[in-house]
Order: sequence, then C-alpha cells, then structure tokens
Amino acid sequence: MTAAPLGPYDGIVMNPPFHGGRRSAAPERGRAFLAAAARALTPRGQLWLVANRHLPYEGALAGLFRHWEETGGDSRYKLLHAREPLTPAPARQRQRQRR
Repeated sequence: MTAAPLGPYDGIVMNPPFHGGRRSAAPERGRAFLAAAARALTPRGQLWLVANRHLPYEGALAGLFRHWEETGGDSRYKLLHAREPLTPAPARQRQRQRR
C-alpha cells in the first residue's frame, strides 16, 4: 500500500494481510497497512486490529500512534488498539469532507 486511503476517519478496523507470494509471511505488508491507517485517521482517531500472535506489529504501532495496547487475544491471535496517530490525515482533507 503506497498511499493513504481517502479519509479522514474517526476509526478503522482491520485484519491486515501479511502473506507475500506463495503464502510466505511478509509482515512488512501489514506494517504498510498500519501506516496507511495512521495517515487516514483524524488526530483523535482509533485503530483496532486483529493479527496473528507472531507478527511484530507493536513496534510499528509505537512509532505511529501516541497510545497503543493489546486488549485481548489467545495463543494464536491478538487484538490491538491504537489511538491518536502521530501523523493524522491532513487538515485540508478534513475540511473537504465537511462540505
């Protein structure tokens, strides 16, 4: 994912893809989705995501959001919540949406 989706949004819920070709793990693909979500959220926006337990998304969330936490899960999956992106959607996009 190279560009942020349209926005801004108050909240985004996702299960980011992490497979590359031939179903091999490619966590950088999931991290790209996290970064795009952060850019598409309002300054007080929230992100909820479910991910396989072994995927290393915590560091990416720490670099993209003011606050993040694991709110649930089990031995295979984790539920992560992040809020207040460090680089929210540009103000000009927010104004355009309100018209």
